Amino acid sequence: MQITQPIPTRTEYAQNMADFVINQVENAIETSQQATSQVISDPHVDNIFVGQVFSNKETLQNAVSLYSIRRNQPFKVKRSSKLDYKLVCIDENCKWSFLASKHGKTNMFKIRKIQHSHTCSLDVTSVDHPNATSNLIGSVIRTKFVNPKRDYTPNEIVDDMADDYSVSISYQKAWRAREKAIVDARRCPHESYSEIPRILYMMEKCNPGTITDLVTDENGHFKYLYFAIGASIKGWQHCNPIIVTDGTFLKNQHGGTLLIASAQNANRHIFPLAFAIVDSENDTSWNWFFSKLKESYNEREGQCIISDRHESIAKAANTNFPNLMHGVCCYHLLKNIKTKFKKGGDELRNAFNGASKAYNAAEYEKNMRDLDNIHSGIRDYLVNEVGNSKWTRLYSQNRRYKTMTSNIAESVNAALKEVRELPIATLLECLHSLVQKWYWDNKNRALSTFTYLAQKPEKSLRKERDMSLKYKVTYLPYKNYSIII
Repeated sequence: MQITQPIPTRTEYAQNMADFVINQVENAIETSQQATSQVISDPHVDNIFVGQVFSNKETLQNAVSLYSIRRNQPFKVKRSSKLDYKLVCIDENCKWSFLASKHGKTNMFKIRKIQHSHTCSLDVTSVDHPNATSNLIGSVIRTKFVNPKRDYTPNEIVDDMADDYSVSISYQKAWRAREKAIVDARRCPHESYSEIPRILYMMEKCNPGTITDLVTDENGHFKYLYFAIGASIKGWQHCNPIIVTDGTFLKNQHGGTLLIASAQNANRHIFPLAFAIVDSENDTSWNWFFSKLKESYNEREGQCIISDRHESIAKAANTNFPNLMHGVCCYHLLKNIKTKFKKGGDELRNAFNGASKAYNAAEYEKNMRDLDNIHSGIRDYLVNEVGNSKWTRLYSQNRRYKTMTSNIAESVNAALKEVRELPIATLLECLHSLVQKWYWDNKNRALSTFTYLAQKPEKSLRKERDMSLKYKVTYLPYKNYSIII
């Protein structure tokens, strides 16, 4: 036999083999993509049959359970492992069985066999359906908690399960399902503690000048956490030299307390300085927080600290800032007066606010006499027990400007109402993101300001000037007072 086609050289043969391998790989990828597109990742399927491939075992379990609830065909698990998943009917006389196993080397599961159909005569009501577990319900409703504005209550879960799946569940089961869904949507509160070092490290890397600290006990368990963003440290020099501190409790699974220090910028907007997460408001935690605050911001001329009358705050402020004035919040002080002397009403509020905000001794004394008329012990309590330097503008050692209360701290607490429910790692990232967005907005306002003053002070000054133009002052002869006409 005569060979008419020449044999390819070694190089040509190698190139042909390379082309063959490339075609094989492309065909395999195309086949894999087609198979992947048919993989089921949503457990809400209309039917269950042999050959279906699910993205993972959890999806398979949820799909079969939801299918069982809709068809009112309960089952029990005979074998469950990493390689296979076998179910049988709860009726021992029924021959129905279900088998799914791992598909290849992936995490996908494929239905291999469904033997016969349900022939049992069991009448299982929707109230006691054994496959409507809290884990299954939690996986079904977890998307409801992605939106932080949504408040999905257990009663709503009970109603939705009855409407969508015709199954009745108890309030307790709905509550357990809700807790599990929150963990799935917002991450596990327990595991989030291991992510704290990574988050603090990225804060320092992405925000030059940021100061962070993580304190653990002798067993390596979380104790305290602190961070002050670099932009806050730089911007503090341009704020009013008044730091307002307060604490608020966390509402996540492990609890704790969030300590906050804030100031006001030139436009009278809240300027967050530092955040800390501690066990509770006690002497040790507040002293540690104030020590970190001093390390981050040191002291400025005319600086003072405002807070409520918490004893731990007073001790920590005197220990770490002995040269600074520590003023008390007039709002909280007024509440203490009402509780102590069993008095209230507009007269008490007006007289107390007038005395605290008075600029001269005559105005202060007038309002104090009004307080004497309400109760004779109020003056002694305010002067001797509290101290005039802590609550009045007139006798304050440093200027308090208009900061007579800790209202800016309360405003931050109110803004973080929903955030306090998050696991600690999510909470940290949320606080970091929130502060960055606030600074971004303030920066844009500053860049759009073309006056010598910030927008709010400029507006206030113009308003007072316009008011002054409406009046003129006439001095009457032989008198020591003037009349505004």
